[in-house]
Amino acid sequence: MRNKNDIILLKLGGSLLTDKNKPFSLREDVIKISIQQLISANEKVILIHGGGSFGHPLAKKYSILEGLDASIQNQILGLTKTHQAMTKLNSHLVKLFLEQNYPTLSIQPSSIFMKDSEKIITTSIDIIETSLDLNIMPILYGDIILDKQGSFSILSGDQLILELCKYLTRYHISKVIFTMETDGIYVNDDQSSENCILATECYSNDLERLKLANLGQKIDVTGGIQGKFNVIKQICDYNIPVQLINGLKDDYIYKSLKNQKIECTNILIR
Repeated sequence: MRNKNDIILLKLGGSLLTDKNKPFSLREDVIKISIQQLISANEKVILIHGGGSFGHPLAKKYSILEGLDASIQNQILGLTKTHQAMTKLNSHLVKLFLEQNYPTLSIQPSSIFMKDSEKIITTSIDIIETSLDLNIMPILYGDIILDKQGSFSILSGDQLILELCKYLTRYHISKVIFTMETDGIYVNDDQSSENCILATECYSNDLERLKLANLGQKIDVTGGIQGKFNVIKQICDYNIPVQLINGLKDDYIYKSLKNQKIECTNILIR
């Protein structure tokens, strides 16, 4: 039985919600099914979503991740266009929740997080905790992040989850769920370097020894599966278990939120 202060951080991957090969495309059926599962589970959740075909193409075109570069034409305009594209995707998700009379609140990460050189800082995330107090589900997303040193970068949805693990104090994160288009993390089979297998269960202190399989990546300016894996290792340092699930499979989001058994990658704390 969950404590009343337990929450789950759920990430809906950008490649799940959009066709990352086609700019500004929505996978409406996937989005609606995902939202319905989340509503049906009715757990206390902070929802984070990725950029997919909304954020990544613009971020790549204007090299937003690398920061200010005077040689890139219209880069500052591109920075604001990237943010606006993510806001548009976020607004669409919020609209669908509200149409189902499910109270949600969009919270703009670039307004509560900044960089100071390499360090990510925040003045306060009270708005997130207070939203949870009121039984409102906060929805955050991968966004641009401004740097106090006069530059900028990208705060990915995965990195955002890590920052929430660092800064949330009044709520206990019972687990982090990443939804993907695959069943979880695939690793190279020890018996054959050409074969890969799903890592169904592993412990946090074994992560360094896993040999990730290369399944091929779509456009992703935030590091793909290797970048996600690096963030997961840091999340586990906060003694938070992680689950990577296939968001395309029937009721997997619902079952994961309800702690029901599914075929996926479970990263346990030891």
